[in-house]
Formats: sequence, C-alpha cells, structure tokens
Amino acid sequence: MAPAATMDDVPEPDTSTAFTILKQKVELDFSFFPRRVKGKTTIDIQPQDEHLRYIQLNCRQLDITSVRVGSYNATKSTYHCDLYKRLNLRPGSDIHQHHLVKKRLTDHTDLRELELEITVPPAVKIRRMNPEDATADQVAATTFGGDGENLYTPVKVEIEYVLENPRDGLQFVGVEDGDARYPHAYTRNSPYPGTASCLFPCVDDGNTKCIFDISVRYPRTLGDVYGKSGLAGARANGISLSRSPKADSVMSDVDEDMADLTEEEKTLEMSVICSGELTDDICDPNDPTRKTASFTCAVPVLPQHVGIAVGPFNHVDLSEYRDTQDDERLGSNAIRVHAFCLPGREDEVRNSAMILARTLDSFTEVYQSYPFEKAYKLAFVDDLDYDVAHSASFSICSSRLLFPETIWEPLENTTRILVHAVASQWIGINVTPQRPRDQWIIVGASWFMAELYLRDLFGRNDHRFRQKMNVDKILKLDVRRPSLSILGEYMTVDPGEAEFMALKAPMVLAILHNRLVKQSGRNGVDRCLWRLLFNARNEKLPNGMITTEGFQEICEKVGHQKLGTFFQQWVYGSGCPTFECHPVFNKKKQVIQLTIKQTQADPTLRPEERPLNANDLVREGKEKANGFRPSTEWPAFVGPMTIRIHEADGTPYEHIVDINSSTVKVEIPYNTKYKRLKKSRRDKERLAAAAGLDTTGDTQEDAIIYMLGDLFETREEMQEWRISEWSQEDEARMDQEFYEWIRVDADFEWICRTNINEMPAYMYVSQLQQDKDVMAQAESIQWLALKEGHPLISSILLKTLMDSRYFHGIRTMAANVIASSARKQLDWIGFFHLKKAFQELYCIPGSPMTRSNDFSDRAAYIIQCAIPKAIARIKGADGKAPMFVKRFLLDLIRYNDNRGNEYSDDFYLSTLMLALAQSLTITRTHDTTHRPQLSFQEENEEFEFLKKALEELGRHRRLDEWIPTYQNIYTITGLECALMLMKNQVTPLKPSEFLQYTRRVNADNVRLKAWDCLVQVGMIKNDSVVKYMINEISTDRSPYFRANLLRTFEVALGQVALGDVFKLERIVAPTTSLVIEQEDVLPDRGEEVARRKLEGALRGLRADLSGNETLREALTKALQSTTLSVRDVAEVLEICAMLYTPVNKAMVVFKIPKYWKAEHLGNAVMRFYHSDRYRTKPSKPYGKPEEQPAAAGPPKLQIAPPQAQEAPAAPKPLGLKLKFKTSSATEPKPPTDTLRPAPVVPTPKPAVSPGTTPSAAPTPSIPTVAPSAASHTVPASRLVVPPQPTTTLPPPASKPEPAVSPKPSPPAPNPAPASSTPAAPPAKPATPVIRLSKPTSNTNATTSNKPAKPQNSTVVNHNNAGMSSSSPRPRKVVILRLPPAQLARMRDSPSNNRLTPHASNTATNSIVNGGHKRKAENSPEGAAQRGPKRQASVEPLGSTSAAGGGGGGGGGVNGFSAGGGGSRIVRLRIGRANAEVLRGRGVE
Repeated sequence: MAPAATMDDVPEPDTSTAFTILKQKVELDFSFFPRRVKGKTTIDIQPQDEHLRYIQLNCRQLDITSVRVGSYNATKSTYHCDLYKRLNLRPGSDIHQHHLVKKRLTDHTDLRELELEITVPPAVKIRRMNPEDATADQVAATTFGGDGENLYTPVKVEIEYVLENPRDGLQFVGVEDGDARYPHAYTRNSPYPGTASCLFPCVDDGNTKCIFDISVRYPRTLGDVYGKSGLAGARANGISLSRSPKADSVMSDVDEDMADLTEEEKTLEMSVICSGELTDDICDPNDPTRKTASFTCAVPVLPQHVGIAVGPFNHVDLSEYRDTQDDERLGSNAIRVHAFCLPGREDEVRNSAMILARTLDSFTEVYQSYPFEKAYKLAFVDDLDYDVAHSASFSICSSRLLFPETIWEPLENTTRILVHAVASQWIGINVTPQRPRDQWIIVGASWFMAELYLRDLFGRNDHRFRQKMNVDKILKLDVRRPSLSILGEYMTVDPGEAEFMALKAPMVLAILHNRLVKQSGRNGVDRCLWRLLFNARNEKLPNGMITTEGFQEICEKVGHQKLGTFFQQWVYGSGCPTFECHPVFNKKKQVIQLTIKQTQADPTLRPEERPLNANDLVREGKEKANGFRPSTEWPAFVGPMTIRIHEADGTPYEHIVDINSSTVKVEIPYNTKYKRLKKSRRDKERLAAAAGLDTTGDTQEDAIIYMLGDLFETREEMQEWRISEWSQEDEARMDQEFYEWIRVDADFEWICRTNINEMPAYMYVSQLQQDKDVMAQAESIQWLALKEGHPLISSILLKTLMDSRYFHGIRTMAANVIASSARKQLDWIGFFHLKKAFQELYCIPGSPMTRSNDFSDRAAYIIQCAIPKAIARIKGADGKAPMFVKRFLLDLIRYNDNRGNEYSDDFYLSTLMLALAQSLTITRTHDTTHRPQLSFQEENEEFEFLKKALEELGRHRRLDEWIPTYQNIYTITGLECALMLMKNQVTPLKPSEFLQYTRRVNADNVRLKAWDCLVQVGMIKNDSVVKYMINEISTDRSPYFRANLLRTFEVALGQVALGDVFKLERIVAPTTSLVIEQEDVLPDRGEEVARRKLEGALRGLRADLSGNETLREALTKALQSTTLSVRDVAEVLEICAMLYTPVNKAMVVFKIPKYWKAEHLGNAVMRFYHSDRYRTKPSKPYGKPEEQPAAAGPPKLQIAPPQAQEAPAAPKPLGLKLKFKTSSATEPKPPTDTLRPAPVVPTPKPAVSPGTTPSAAPTPSIPTVAPSAASHTVPASRLVVPPQPTTTLPPPASKPEPAVSPKPSPPAPNPAPASSTPAAPPAKPATPVIRLSKPTSNTNATTSNKPAKPQNSTVVNHNNAGMSSSSPRPRKVVILRLPPAQLARMRDSPSNNRLTPHASNTATNSIVNGGHKRKAENSPEGAAQRGPKRQASVEPLGSTSAAGGGGGGGGGVNGFSAGGGGSRIVRLRIGRANAEVLRGRGVE
C-alpha cells in the first residue's frame, strides 16, 4: 500500500481560483472624535480545492487586531503588508529615489504585492459536501459546474481591525480645529478598485461580486457625536455648528467667543444612509447614546460600490414630485426616491433634484426595471472630490451641485450630472466592465442614456446644440490622444483622461445610433442597451460584466449589419477626419459633381497640429512615462455619409454617399425643374402673408419659402436699425445659382470637420435663415465669424439676435460675431446694433435707462448676459475700448435694478463686472501707427473713469464678506477681474492681493481661484509661494481642494516647461522720434522651438526646476505626508519623475555606540552607564584586517598639497576637515544633549615692547592669537564625516631634517617688533584633509618624510615678545590649552612616544575633552623649565629645528614655532596622554 500523500506533496492550487466569496458581512463602529472606525468583517468563502491553505485578501490602511478562520485563531500566521506604510520615502533616501516608491505603489495597484494573506490553520478541515445540502449560490460559485463532486463546505473568516485617521476610502468632515460645518462622514467610492479595501478587508480586484450585509454603529444625536470629552475639545478649538457652511462663506473665521451647540442642535438626530435596504435601526442596549443600523444588499455588487454616509442629515422625499398619473399607474412598483442633506439645505435639494423620480420611471420603461431594491437614495455632502460617487442604490453627491430656485446658471449642469447618476445604477453598478479596456462602454452608455432623456426634457434644439459644441471640443482635443479602448488603461494616470472619455464615448455612441436608425429605421443604441441590460438581468452576461467584443456583437444583432469597421475606427483608433468638399454643377448632365477628400492624412493639407499648451503638457508627459506613444498613421475613415442639397425650389434632397477611400468623387442628380425664386417675389409673398392677404391662386405656382430672421423689412425699420442689404451684383449671382446650399454630414453620422470650398457667403446666410437644424445654423455663424467685419454681416446677425424663434445658443453666437463689426472704419456699426438690441429688449422704451430685471424667461436672461459680454470685446485700432463702450458697461452696473425680480442678479452682476474689466484692458498689437498720444484732457478723462470703474469692481468684490452669495460669485469674479487688469498692466501687479485669499479660513473655491491667479501672474518662480503651495497640497484635509490644487500646480509646471511664465511687458510711450530698442539678452530661438515639442519641453522643465532646492525639499516633504491619498501620491510621483533622474541608492544610517563607564557607589556596588563619548572605531575590525607596515615609527603626515594659484586680494583662512575611520558609511547624528557650543577664543594681546621683561607682560600663561573668522571648534561628538580621498604629500628632494634634540633650549631674546608693512598674501592652497592614523612604532618620530623648512620662517620666542621683522605678515598662532594634570603626566612620559599629527593653524583652536574646555594655566617660565619633552610644540611643516632643536628650539613659547614665508601648514606634537585621549575618540 502506497504511503498517504502529505500536505507538502500535494501542489497548492492557484490562489486566484482557490476560493470564491459567497457573502460578506461588515460591522462598523464610527467615532468622530477622534476619527476612528472599529470594524469587523465576516467572509463566507467557498473553497474550490480541498488543499486550500492560503486566503489572500486586499487590505489597506487597516490595523489588524484579530483573525479567525472557522473557530481557530490565525492572527499570528497572518501576513499583512500595508500600502500606506510604504508610500513614504525611506530614511536616508531623497527625491531621486521616487521610482522606488512608485514601484511599490504599482505593485499594489496591479495586485502583484500581497496585502493580506491568511494561512488556514491545519486544524481547519475542508470537506466535501452533499449536493443536496448545497444552496444555489454555492453551486453557482464553483467553477466546475456544480456537479456535486467539487463542492466543499464553506469556511468563515473573521477579521477585526481598527482604522484611524483614514487617508482613502472614508472622509470625515467638520471634525478639524476651526471647521464650523456639521460633522459627517462618508465613503469615497471610486469607479476603480482599491478604495473598498481601505475600509474593510475584501477581494478588491474589480471583478469579484458578492452579497453584502452592513451594520453601522453611530452616535444617536449630534450632541452625542462630541460626547463629554469631545464637546470640551470642540469648545477649546472654537468650533460652533451654528455658523454658515464653509463652502458658502469667504471669511469663515471661527469666533472663539461664539456659543457652542444650542439645545436644538444637540438634539439633531444622526442618520445612516447605506447601499441596500434598511432592515433594522435600534438603540444600543448598553449605551443609550449609540444606535445601530443594519442594511442588506441582496444583489451581488463589487466592494467598491458599497456606499455609506453618517451625519445629521435631513430627509427630503422626492417621490412627491412624481406625476399623479404615473404614481397611480405604477402603484407598488413605483421606486421611492429619498434625498438627504445637511440641515438648512432642504429647499435647494428639492429645487435641484425634483426631476429624478420621473427619470427613474422613464429609465424603467425604456430599458429594464430598477436592478436594486425599491428605493433610490441620494446624500449631499461636503468636500467630495468627484461630483458624484456612485454606489449600489445610493449616490453620494457633492453639495456644490445644490442651488436655490432664484438662480438659473447651475440648472443645466446639475440636472445632467444627477440624471447621469441615476443612469449609472443600470450601467456602471449593475453592469460593469470586465477589463480596463472596456471602461468606455460604461462611460459612454451611461451618458448616452442621460443625454437621450435630457433631449426630451430640455428639447431637441438644446440636445443638438450641445452635440455640436461637444463635437467641436473633440476635434480640438483629440490630438495625440489614446483611443477609447487604450484610454481605459490610463484613466487613473490623470483626471483629464476621464474627462475626455466622458466627452468622446457618448458622442461615438451617438453617431452609431444615427447610423443604426437610418439603416434599420427604428432600432438604435437605445435598443442595444435594452438588450444588454436584459442579458444582465437573465444572467446571460457572465458576472454582469461586459466586454467590447460582446457589446459589438449585441449592436450587430440589433442593427442587422456588420460594425467591425466602425469599431476599428472609432473605438480602437484615435483621431477624427477632416473633409474638403468641392461641389461643381454640371449644367449639361444636370448633376452636381462633388469631390470629397480627407486631409487628416496629408501633412500639406491638414490643418496645423494643435500645439502644446500648459494645461495638457503634464498629462502628455504622464502618458509618455506610462508607455503611450501617439500614432503617426492617419488612416482614411470609411462609412456612409449623408449629403443634403437644398435646391432652387427650397426642397431638401438627401443623398447617401459611401466614403470608402481618402478621395471620393460622386455625381448627385439635380431634381428641380423650376428656376430659383426671385428675392423680390419672395419679399412680396412674405409681405402679403404678413398682411393677411390671400396668397392662393397665381401666387402658388411656385413654392413660398419662409425664413427665420425676417425682421426689419420696412424702410423705416431699416433706417432706424441701419440695416444693410445685398448689393445688386450679389442679387444677380444669387439668381443664377441652381441650389440654395449644400450640407455635408447632415444627419450627424461623423465626428468630423467639414469645409465646403467655393461656397459663397449668401449660401451660408440662406442656411442660417432657412435650415431649422441648430447644427446647420451654428455652422453658418462659425463660417461668418471667420470673415472680416462688415455692415451686411452685422445686419444679418442682428436679425438672428432679435428673432426669438432661434435657439438661445444661436442668438448668443450671433451677438459675439456682431462685435467683430464694431470698428471705426465701419462707423462702429457693430456696437450700434448691440446697443440698440439691448435697449430694445431690456430698457425703457425711448430711454437708455434699463428696466427692472425680470429673469423669469431663461432664454431672455441668457441673451441679457450675452450682449454685454459681446460689447466688452470691442476694441479700437490702438487696442483700447472706446470711451462710449466703457461708459455703457459702467452705467449697466450702476443703474442695475433688481427690485421686484424673484430671481437673484448675482450672476448677472458678475457678468457685467467681467465685461467692464475686459473693456479696461488693452489689446497689444504690433501696429504702432495707430497709437496717437492722448491729450491732457483725454488722459484725465481716462484716469477718472478708471478710478470709478475700479471702485465699482472693488465694492462688489467685498460684498461676499458681509452677505455671502451663492458659491461666493462676487469674490471669484473680483479675483478674475483683478487678474485680468494686472496682467494687462492696468493696475500694479500685487500678488499679495491674491495670496490673502489662499488661507484656510476661506471657502475652497475661493482659495482655488486665488491659487490659479497666483500661477497666472508667474508666482511659480517664487520659491516661497511654491513651498506654500506644495504644503497646502500635502496637508489640507479636503480631497476636492487637494485634487484641484494639484492640477493648478501641473498647469504652472506646464508654463515653466513651455517658457510661458507671465512676465510684465515693457510699455513704450508713444513718440515721434526714432527709438532703437535692444534686448540685453537675446532669446535662444533654438531652445524656444525645441520647447514646442514634448521632449524639448520636458527637458526644459527639468533644466529649469531640477536644481531648485526649495522645490526639492517641498516635494520630499510632500512624499512624507500622512494626509495624501494614493491618487495624490501617484500624481506627486509623476511630477517627480519629470523633474528628477531616478538613482538607485540606499543610504544606511545607524547610531554610533557610546563608551561604557563604571562608578563605584560604595559597599561593593558598581554602576555602569553610557558616557558622552562615542565609539567611532570598532572593537573588532570588519572583514579582513589591513596589514600593518613593518617599519616602526610615528604616523606619516598625509595631507593634500596646496594648489598653486594667483594670490587673492585678501588672505582667506583655511577650513579644516578632519576624517576619522568609523564603522558606518554615513555621518551619525549625535544626541542633542551632548552638543555644546564651540569654545570662545580669547582676543590676542598686543606684542610686548622690546624694553619690557617677560614677567611684566600682562599676557596669559600661553600666548594666544585669535584665529580667523572662518575658524571654529567642532565638538568631538561631531568629528565624524564620510570618508574622502586624501593625498599623501610626497617626500621632498632636500635633505631630511635631523632628529629633534630632547634638550631644553635657553630662553631667546625678545625679537624685533613685527614690520608694519604686510607682505603680499600667499596663494590660497586647497583645504587640507588630515587623517590621523595609529602609530606603529616609536622610532623615527620626527625624521620620516619631513619637508624642508621655508627660508623666510621665523620662530616665536617663549615670552611672545613679538615677531621678527622678516615675517612678511602678522602671525597666526594655533591655541593649545592643556590642563595642569595632563602637563604633569606629560612630564614623566618618554619623549619618543609623542604623537605627531599634522594640522592647519587656522582650524585647531583647542582640545575639547568630553565636551568640556580645559584651559592651561601654567606660566611661560614654568613651561620653559619643564623642557621640550613635556610640552606640546607646533612648528611649520618642512621647517628644521635649527633654533635650539626640540620642542622649544629658538625660543618658542611652550613649543610654538612661528613659521614665516606665508606657511600655513604646521605640525602639532602632543604628549602620550593626549594621544590616548584622541585614540579613545576613535582617532588612529
């Protein structure tokens, strides 16, 4: 019988398929003070192999306290690697090791690094189970089909943990010092995996779905949030919740004297909103201040789609806005819509989200039933970085979306975002992408559902106009971009990637929808989405995940056509086509010959590629760093295209052309047999119809064409409005045309740019006035905007502006183009038309005084804002706005009357403020011939008007400080106006005006606007501002503020890279004489051209900023932050990768050990303790010890030779770098308590005159000379530096110096006084590096390799009477202070044991023993009597002992020998005792 196989003999299964998740229960206990969550999760695991021994989960920023598998404890056998503890730079590393941090981050995000691995205890047995006992979920969970042979008993895993001060996944608001907002917390859900594991351990891979049970324990009331200790802390911090929200206040300073919570606020009930259905909400039986709410999410969802919000929310039932008929029809199947907000914002919620109940009903009828429980919830919170965080049956929305019913501006944007949040419940939560490359389906389909519903809500014109604007944005942005499929892999690289996908993906589905509808007649993309959701509901979609291939298959089945080419071009390819069309009418064949050519592949014909700009440069750099390379191929796009020709009878004829190559030539038949109607006849028919006359009979032989913009037809009206008409030549040409106009891609089946060559202007005007499609009208106005201003263009567009039948977006475009006709050569006809239109629409009849505002009509309100903005663009030839233009705008602000208007005029006034500021700016032109010098009166008039305008702008900007407006619109507009005027040099440049608004007491949107203004005025070049900005990024608690400030910082980096940092231009006053201007430094044209490419810009960015130490330190500190999220850290790391070259280096730092000391305490008791002395030499050498030389003798001097160079103007003292061998390769940091200041060197005394005896001289025992200002004393604990190479001085060629005689020398007479004329200073030698090595022998102490003595050296005598006159400059003497005890010990030591190190006389000032300075008090006479063997001596390097030998030869004082000739290198001889002291300090 074969032996049984052991566990080690059985191969372990793959951990990715070893188990599945059946169900997960999450229990959370929230605490606001401090910010802490105690959690417990129970996971039901379905094993797929009986040999399962490891359970791998995702777990971040959690402190695991207990792990149990089954009933067994597995805490000790659990491996946990926390990503957030690995995001910082390691000790000893710098910013050049950023790539190591990025690698650790990438390993975690790509699931290559284990985060939590639980070893299954051996006692846990995995057994097979009977098929009859298995549930449907267990059978479905197994990958083997559930045949009963591979079903195993589920295993429970319980994990307890603690989360403190979360950085990701969970956000606390209103708990910081000085934050006056209501405290609340919510999950920061993300469409990408990685956030759920920050709140509870789970399988957070973006593919694993399961059922969730959530239990949340939370404070019962707002007073219980603080508790006794928390409330006291709030009082200490000055927190008061009765203040207005920070988001709506510019100056939200916290008043410490303000009362704390009122009794009413203390009783505010806390609420929990969570994904799933509420099953229980009870009070804690053990703690009456706590409650527990339980939820069940019965539909399997991803962990990242579990959303939770806790706070004092008020409930708003939005189901009451459902139509009564719909409510009765749906009955119990009606979905309840619940909204929650912070106290005081209930009305804003009703105004902003009232449409959502009908939206849910519409989606349920058009697509599939609601995939979750019978309720949909919304919660509006503060500081959310996204507009909406999507989760199952629950949307966490930003409070920035809320707006009152008195304003119009946020209506469209807020409605679109909230409708998209509802659509994401079907596609985004219920249906998810299988791979990152499939993310475009989720984004595009959800936005397509929202846009299709908004078409019915806002109207077809609004829908088509928005599509036209989005197409123009795509054509501008889709350059050097990844395709939609590849873009999914770069969604987390930069926020701009998600914005571009949300822009292009729904447009691709829109053109696909139009093609499918035209082909099949009824089935479009909406039907494809119905089929997709149907498959997901019936579990035909594996795990509810969709792929691009699967979606293409669904579209082909619904549309009954092959779509491989379409997906290849628009999903897997990038870019957009450009068509050049050339129509020619062939009268003989009665056809229109049309040539369509694609020019995007032809570099000679396609428009110039979009240049780099500061907003996108960092994004493109990130894409390049992550491996993306733009495609250089420009393939030809193929597919059907609709050509619509409006022939002479006014009938449009559509022709479908198959675009199958880059150049297509087609012949389109001409159908009209009638001549084109004469304009005069059309006018007659129109006038007859307007007068109510009978237009039947003969007048009906030709079709009558009615037009939009048919205003001001009478002669009086034309004269009053100064309307211009077509010339007779143009009328004649119009009569000869065979068709009215041609439209290419009339049914919006392409995202393309079209240009019809040789199509005259009157055809575009006909298209504007007769085509009802707003896309065609917008194309006509865009073409007219490219033409030079003309009275006829202004007249035509004036009719468009005044005709209310046009869509308001078309009327706004017309007003902007009219301003281009406001020129002096045209008698300011454009300004006249705009002013006349404004007075006609909004002023008292017959008076220039404006009427009281009435904003009840939204379209009229939009036009009222558009006309002043258009007028502000009017400039004269000198670049200045005429005075009548500026006065008109100022009068609009001054005489604005909002009495009786139920809507607020804050946004209208902000529009007028911007218009007035723009009129004050000067457009810089290169033409200087039209800049006449103003007279004194004109200058005075300009000055007075500027003063009044600035006062008006400043007054409105300060209004927010007293009465806060919606989102501080006045402050933000005031900052923008100030920026505009400063950049244009109308007002002085004062960055401090913006800097004051960056403080944290201001609202986040105000702070972000202030930072943007600082960047726009070039403050990125200011190191202090850069340091401040990065500090704000790394420390602010608001993820919304951090994310947006990071983008502002990236824009600043783009400006530096492109060389577009703002600089004040020099304005030259007008003059009639010749002025020659010459730049001091000519710009490098080659570098400027190179910076226009991505590679050159990145090189320039690194060259400009890589050496900035302030930026380096700030980024290093940011990477050490404990506030930044993973996405923020990734952004900072991408910036570091652009600026700094990665270096693989790791510096090891460890503490130097201290010596032990022993103290006898008496009674045979010894006390051992660490001394203040550091051990810098290992007791045992590391590795193989070095071989010592056989020759015995004192250490040889190793010193770097001085470098010969020209003598400087003044002598500079040398610094001394001492090098000691240590056991570490880095410089240790000594304890702060052992550091003492350097000893003070006494001031040198004057030299003794020749007649004074040594004993009478008032000098200390040891003569001193003050060292240079550069010299200093380093404590012994700091004399450890990294090893540096040293140079050994070669032996001189002269005769070596004889041995020093030990005999004492007699006192020398006083030398002559030093010469008062200093000699030329010597050449500055290199800084000597001294290595003190251990002596190996006592022989040849002073004769080995000793250089010769300089010829002009002089020896100082014992009594320091003075210096020899042969000395070329004043002496510098090294101070040596020895205690009497050591001098006594040196008296008995043999002379041949002296350590002879070499040192510089400008660095060695004293010997510090144990951190204390000891001073020698012996007199010169005593020193002379004790002899040379017992005293230290200093002599010039290379000098001979001719003056008496030994230590005191030639009359040196206490062994000091003054070397002449400018010698700065001396030799220091000390006794054995001092040698032992140095040796104890690690000196060899």
